[in-house]
Amino acid sequence: MSIYLILLTAGEGKRLKSSEAKPFIKVNNKTLLDHSIDKLERIREIKKIVLVYNKKHKKRILHINKGKIIKIQGGKTRKQSTFLALKSIKRYKCKKVLIHD
Repeated sequence: MSIYLILLTAGEGKRLKSSEAKPFIKVNNKTLLDHSIDKLERIREIKKIVLVYNKKHKKRILHINKGKIIKIQGGKTRKQSTFLALKSIKRYKCKKVLIHD
């Protein structure tokens, strides 16, 4: 089974009342985003991780160059970002999609 996982990482950390965007908050010297990617890459059934990012954070996403990662710029809302991710993977004809929430 091959699964494409959509990882929505456009959060800004407003509910956390943080000056740092949620994906880039560090825990044990590693960002939450890096922790998530490291764990997800170990799951064999996940063929690709569709990383949906906030346009403001593009420079911070560029360093992520792992084999399973497909980077997609998100939209203005979570709904729009999810749609853009689904639209982008349509061409791969994947049968199963998970959305990390």
